[in-house]
Amino acid sequence: MITFAMLFSVDAFAAVDINALNNRMLSSINELRASNGVKALTLDRDLISVANIRSQEASSNWSHTRPNGEQGVELISSNKWRGENLSRIKGTEDPAKAASVMFEDLVASPAHYDNMVFGEFTRIGISSYVEGDKITVAYLFSN
Repeated sequence: MITFAMLFSVDAFAAVDINALNNRMLSSINELRASNGVKALTLDRDLISVANIRSQEASSNWSHTRPNGEQGVELISSNKWRGENLSRIKGTEDPAKAASVMFEDLVASPAHYDNMVFGEFTRIGISSYVEGDKITVAYLFSN
């Protein structure tokens, strides 16, 4: 079984169960995919490792562009389908509420929605980074 990365500082979100948050996000994405007739995504260790990097980078520089100027998806082999979603929330200690708000924001964004339901994506890596009063989540998609 693959477990999610748990990157966090001991601050406002010390009580947040990052595994619960990431599991809720994965479930929500797969429910959305099912409602669109698309197969569920499976967790992938390599994509989780990439998501670890991206969640930490995006926490300090909110962008799909990495600090070195590359796009986040460039961490995934170019011979694969690849996509990246990022989400962030401040000020809640309830992982279910945080997951719900972030998921709704992703669904409302056409480009992020497209990544979540794109049929060529079969694998996902999710990682949350907690710092102070914010949670930044990176979702990396591939095949």
